[in-house]
Amino acid sequence: MLGNINAFAQMPAKNAHGKPGVAKKKFADKTHARKAIRKTAIVIRNAQLKVKANKNYTGDLSRAIAHQRFARKMYIKGMYVKALRHTRAARIFARKAIKANKGSDIAEANFTPEEEELMKDSPSDQELMDEIVREEAKPVIDDSKFVNEASDIDLGENE
Repeated sequence: MLGNINAFAQMPAKNAHGKPGVAKKKFADKTHARKAIRKTAIVIRNAQLKVKANKNYTGDLSRAIAHQRFARKMYIKGMYVKALRHTRAARIFARKAIKANKGSDIAEANFTPEEEELMKDSPSDQELMDEIVREEAKPVIDDSKFVNEASDIDLGENE
């Protein structure tokens, strides 16, 4: 009574290299952080234009710049997860400043699914701001100071 027994089993998950095994969680690296910081810089520049034109100073532009500057510093130190967390907060604050000043989102303001996955475990906005205050001085929260200029919000070609 021996017969041909066909058994069907689920194929094992594939890892990042396409080989069978457990798929690993993605971690932020230099490339991810660089792309996110560059996109956020574009959104912040857009926010500056909207705040300058409409003069609704909510403090969100200042917060965006504080987080973005900190993200850039973390990137330069090689702390890519922290850089991603702060650039995420910067982009969120920049979007708030744009909306408060009668603007609409630009394509760079949206988070990609990959960015969402990498940034999903970010601390709260208050925890991130507390980190900036601990590591540096208390940031200036005055949008009028940043509508014309905000240095150190983007990465240079060699960074």
